[in-house]
Amino acid sequence: MIWFNIKELERKISSNELSDRDAYDYVLAHFIVSALTIYACSGTGIKWVDGLNVILLVLIVIVGMNKTYKTNDEIDGKDFLKRFFAISWVVGIRLTLVAILFAVIIGIAEIIVGGKELPVSNSFNNVVRLVLMVVVEIAYYLLIIKSLRRLTPVRKLENDL
Repeated sequence: MIWFNIKELERKISSNELSDRDAYDYVLAHFIVSALTIYACSGTGIKWVDGLNVILLVLIVIVGMNKTYKTNDEIDGKDFLKRFFAISWVVGIRLTLVAILFAVIIGIAEIIVGGKELPVSNSFNNVVRLVLMVVVEIAYYLLIIKSLRRLTPVRKLENDL
């Protein structure tokens, strides 16, 4: 993986020397940095919750990306980036809609009970947010993997004809 030498990276890309595995390494690095950026923008101020948040996000990204890459290899090992980004877009949109639905349901429930918030501490709210984030992140990768497993390899179709 090239970290700073853009000319060398451009040369590898132009001469078709950048493999799918190399591209995967860049995607993994990008997702790890994105996870750290998300953490930096949403820190709770509670050190142990923030620390756990970072550790869990990075671990989920590493394990999730590795599992998706291996699942793609089990199919035919082709077009990982095309498949991953296309499927992850649809999965992300669906998870976002589910999150919006839950937010609307919670908002309606608060209106019904007179607009009163539950008397819970900020620490509890932060832990609940952490748990929900972990569940959503894990669901994200599991749904991508499930979708990848439903793909039929091109070779298999050609052999069946």
